[in-house]
Amino acid sequence: MGKPRVGILVRRSLREMILPAEALEELERFAEVNLNLEDRDFTEEEAAEFLRDADGAVSSWGTPSLTSAILEAASGLKVWAHAAGSAKRRMCPEAWEKGIVLTSAAAAIAVDVAELTIGFMTIGLRRIIPYMREMATNAPIDLDASHSLYRKTVGIIGAGHVGRRVMELLGPYKARILLYDPYVDEEQAKALGAELVDLKTMARESDVVTCHAPRLDGTHHMVNGTHFRLMKDDAIFINNAVGDNVDEAALIDELEKGRLFAFLDASSPQPPAPDSPLRRLSNVVLTPGHAALAGQRPSVIGEIAVEELRRFFAGEPQMHQLTREMLDRIA
Repeated sequence: MGKPRVGILVRRSLREMILPAEALEELERFAEVNLNLEDRDFTEEEAAEFLRDADGAVSSWGTPSLTSAILEAASGLKVWAHAAGSAKRRMCPEAWEKGIVLTSAAAAIAVDVAELTIGFMTIGLRRIIPYMREMATNAPIDLDASHSLYRKTVGIIGAGHVGRRVMELLGPYKARILLYDPYVDEEQAKALGAELVDLKTMARESDVVTCHAPRLDGTHHMVNGTHFRLMKDDAIFINNAVGDNVDEAALIDELEKGRLFAFLDASSPQPPAPDSPLRRLSNVVLTPGHAALAGQRPSVIGEIAVEELRRFFAGEPQMHQLTREMLDRIA
């Protein structure tokens, strides 16, 4: 029996970033590889012809999704590895019904987001930004206002890839972790080292609240004025997920009172409007939606895709498979 055939849909310049020579060599050890030699994204029609004899495919940013037209042409397709983040809309209904396996490299990107989140927590609790400004103007310094993350109470909204990675990184700090996620039960939360709570309890008891929920029908403005008013004075609020999950008007109202400090890598709109109060408030740090620094560690994304393909063709279980049942709760 010959090697399985894998088509790499990714345009040349991006492929060279996410599939360096070592990853491509690993893929070629167990598969016949067909590369997109163009430095542009294929159209749906081109992708269908390209994958006509393929057993597996690798997609990424800009590539076509697995449509019914592609599936009709590529009738032997069995596995689709998405070398990027969200793969929620990567497969047509016919592909799910046929049992094609879909995998995602979102877990690699989550590492970057979680790392920035911990950085925001530390900078916020240590009052690095206010101290910087006070030092610049020779203003009085309140050293007692600075706090360590050690044994603080941290509220995490969402136990997806990022939320779970944040919980792992909090381990050495011995933080009390409060978790809100309607898809997680108490036993699962306990296994993650967290206490399952509602959003009001989280807001009331946390020193830091960080939002990592995906954009879903039920998450619009899930964090609102009720929660911001309940938060402790000098609490830190972080949003590295989706701007629409937060009622920004309510957040701004509370920030204008000077009680809270916010770190926002996501806003609505993104970036904030030129006249948004978020741009002038001294207790807000805005960053340009760069939490997921996938381009800085691109080979990790490709390595995950290659390993998932190896596992599939070797008959081993996938590590990063998405199922149809997961679609209503992932980003």
